[in-house]
Amino acid sequence: MNISIIDDHKLVSQLLKLSLSQFDFIEAINIFSDPEKFFEHPDFWGTDILITDMLMPKMNGVDVVNKCRELQSKDKLKILVLSTVDDVTIINDTFTIGANGYLGKDVSIKELIKAIKFVDKEINRSYLGEGLKKILTEYPLSDSFKFNLSPREKQLLKNVCVGKTAKEISSELDLSINTIQSYMKKLMKKMEVKRTPDLILKAIKYGMYQPHYVA
Repeated sequence: MNISIIDDHKLVSQLLKLSLSQFDFIEAINIFSDPEKFFEHPDFWGTDILITDMLMPKMNGVDVVNKCRELQSKDKLKILVLSTVDDVTIINDTFTIGANGYLGKDVSIKELIKAIKFVDKEINRSYLGEGLKKILTEYPLSDSFKFNLSPREKQLLKNVCVGKTAKEISSELDLSINTIQSYMKKLMKKMEVKRTPDLILKAIKYGMYQPHYVA
């Protein structure tokens, strides 16, 4: 496994490299203090997992993730954000544009290795640091992180929540009923429900659908 680290604090990145180099499954570790140099370097295309800071002078972490996703898909280049920033909106935006994981900088090397192994194996699930889970208890992340819904699945969920039938959804999205039913099965599997009413209730619970009541 090849890992690249982007952090403008050289001491932090060097200590991180030293800690990670103890693990046999990690073959190479490259350090970049300037994100732009990372994108220009040949090692960009050979990187399996990128560990990036959020607060940097030229490009912030969101910019880095966004540019990475313009060049490589989420299953090709795995991205872990390692940052002191624990703002819910920023974390949510980072996951939405394609980060595979987000951890606080107070994380232990043990958990960082756990996160690296997790995102290396998982394609449809993201990793959130244990410390951030406690902080975000009162401010849940959006469905993009929790369930990794595709844009099409989000469209389907919205239509289901407003009470449209498979036939109506098929007509609106210009897809066959069989295709709609196939998407529905995948949607229910991702959200871990077996019935449409449970799907709607879960969507409401996680703020993915806001019902409008008539007074």
